[in-house]
Amino acid sequence: MLADWNQTHLFNPDWPLHARFHDAQTILLGSLLGAGGLYSLRRSGGRPGRNLALGALLPSLFWISQAGSFLFPGAEGLEAEFPEKVPRIGGVRLNERAASALMLALLALGYSIEYGRRS
Repeated sequence: MLADWNQTHLFNPDWPLHARFHDAQTILLGSLLGAGGLYSLRRSGGRPGRNLALGALLPSLFWISQAGSFLFPGAEGLEAEFPEKVPRIGGVRLNERAASALMLALLALGYSIEYGRRS
């Protein structure tokens, strides 16, 4: 979300107002999904297994939607407009695809570890 709070996104003077609206919507949606996930993980009542599942599922929805956005016609990541802002490690660009894959892998790993610990 903080990655959008700059001149390449929310404050980009070349972006139409409606594009900024959708960027703001994305920032809020990601924040709310993350907060919902944290709430589920910290919740002491209810069913612990369900709380754990929701704690992993809610934030994963943001990263799934980001990865899925590349399937839409003409949709590209930051590197299409600002390639100098996207770092590389070993020739691999650390773009939105990489961020989505990494975050989903970390969410799955965290869920698996905690699920195994509870079993």
